Formats: sequence, C-alpha cells, structure tokens
Amino acid sequence: MTSERVALVSLGSEVVRCGLCAMLRDLDTVDDVVGSSCVDQSMGILHSGRPTLLVLSDTPEPQRAEKLARTASDLGVRVLLVLRTASDRTLAQVAPIPADGYLLENVLTRESLSSALSDLESGLVPMPGAVVRKLMAQVGPDPRNRQPAPARRDETTDGPLSCREMEALALLVEGLSNKQIARRLGISEHGAKRHVANILAKLSVPNRTLAAAVAISRGLVRDPGDPGDARRPRG
Repeated sequence: MTSERVALVSLGSEVVRCGLCAMLRDLDTVDDVVGSSCVDQSMGILHSGRPTLLVLSDTPEPQRAEKLARTASDLGVRVLLVLRTASDRTLAQVAPIPADGYLLENVLTRESLSSALSDLESGLVPMPGAVVRKLMAQVGPDPRNRQPAPARRDETTDGPLSCREMEALALLVEGLSNKQIARRLGISEHGAKRHVANILAKLSVPNRTLAAAVAISRGLVRDPGDPGDARRPRG
C-alpha cells in the first residue's frame, strides 16, 4: 500500500476543475492531483487505487456525482463536495451524495481548501456556516408527522433510539469517526457502523451530518460547540 496522497478532481466546469487542481497542487498535504470530466474515466482512476481524496464539483446531474461518491466511499476514499450555492434546491439535490465534507464555490480559497483537508484528516466534516444554518433550518423542531422505527425491546429509551444508539449519537455529534466511536464504546468498528446505520434510519435522515443537525435541533444531545461552526461529524 502507498502512503502517497492523491486527489482526484472530477465533474463540474473546466474552469472550476482547473482552479481546484491548481489550488490542490499548491498544498503541501497533497502529493499529486488528477483532473477528470468523465464519469467512466473517474471510475477507472478510483478503481486504480491511487486516489485518497475525491473532490467533486456540484453538477446539474447529481446522480453522476452520487455514483462516483458511493464508489469512492466503498473504496475508502474521502469525498469533498464543492457546492455552487447553499440554496434549499442545491442541498436537496446533493442530500443523497455521501460526502465527508463540503465547500462553497463562491467563497473557496486556498486557505479554506487547506483547512478542509486538515479537518478531514482529523475526522471532522468541513462545512461552511451557511450550509450548517440551512440544514438546521431544514430539520427544524421534531416533525410530528415523522414516525421513526421503534427501539428494540431489550434496549429501550424514552425515545426511538436505544441506550447504546444514544451514546453513539452523542459521540457522532462530537465529531468522532466510526473507529473512534467503537473505541469509546468498547465495541467493534462493525458494531459502531451498525449503530450509526440504525440512527440514520430511525431519524429518517440520509447522512451523519443531518443526523447531527436533527439531534441538536431536537435536544437529543447537547451541541458540543457553536452551531455556526464549520466543522461537523464525519459522514
């Protein structure tokens, strides 16, 4: 296995891709950068095993980005999604895309990109405050028409989550990765992944970022920091 840090920049306009590639090449934390506008070519590069990071630019066809992001996630490659805007429409389109972090195109700088990569290495999810506020507004208070799955009878709480899942949720909101959650709870990483999957299903959210937003907005857990902070738990 190689320790080389390789970034694959895919999709989006040529201007955005070239700009991202140029900024990434300026960073000491990246050894090599590859750009691609073609999904098939990007898939081939991902399966080569070289990339350690996939940077996806927001696209009018989010299903292409979702396909690449899911493949990257399955291969253990981190995914950084660059959004054109933080509009409700954009966030709804990219919600199914599994991402480890987010950036906004109109405020993207070399410094913000470097900070995002540093957060990823620390197990945090880089996320602009504008996106966090939008997500918090979307989830709002506990929706009365949402019926989460009931907790198992042998692990019940006053709510839909089991005691163990509540513990995992609190750690998730703190920014811990699955491996870190497993270590803190004294369980296997597979067990931690199962708890997180149950949490997502019971809260009816597609990813860990929204799970954290829902948990904080409903008062299920305490907010570990400023709700406008640009860092959120890893997704």
